Amino acid sequence: MPRKARQSRNAAASRSALMEAGARLFAERGFAATSLDMIAEATGLNKAMVSYYFGSKTGLYQSILDEGVTRLLARVDVEAIEARPPERRLPAFARALARGFEAAPYLPGLLVQDYLSGEQQMRPEAAASLSRTFQTTRMILERGQLAGVFREADPHQVHLALIGSLVFFRITKPFRDGLQADGRLPYSNPDPEEFAEFMGEILSRGLKPD
Repeated sequence: MPRKARQSRNAAASRSALMEAGARLFAERGFAATSLDMIAEATGLNKAMVSYYFGSKTGLYQSILDEGVTRLLARVDVEAIEARPPERRLPAFARALARGFEAAPYLPGLLVQDYLSGEQQMRPEAAASLSRTFQTTRMILERGQLAGVFREADPHQVHLALIGSLVFFRITKPFRDGLQADGRLPYSNPDPEEFAEFMGEILSRGLKPD
């Protein structure tokens, strides 16, 4: 293999390893409690590699966040959602988000950790990345209002109700799985997409005009 190709492959592998370790540690410990030394130890790479590839720990965090939101939205086919009747678009969007969280399983924990501290989510770059999901929620709500199937409502409240329930569902999954394995789960462990559609339906019914 040519030297340039080997270097490119090694660089991609190093960058990927740093992002994978960073995502896991940020989700488990939060941004402030995760050091570059921890990330370096988890990857077997020098911590200077973080600065080399991402500029800083904040740059690494932002890259992880951007990738997570991109993975999330990659499961959202807006054209397919728009092709449905307006009242069925929120459940379809919720299902797509559930698939997205399965593709980026670290994202809910990462968000919860840093919303608690408020350290990273207040940055304009982080807010811009996260607003990409909000824009879809707002579009669905506004077009449903134009079609007369949704009443007037604050899109932020709708978005918080939808995303909040899905994030909580995802971060409590290990707990539910443990109870189920021990035979101590007193109810069925819902499928992520079925739960998401259930929440989308509840929101859609709650948004019906009076």
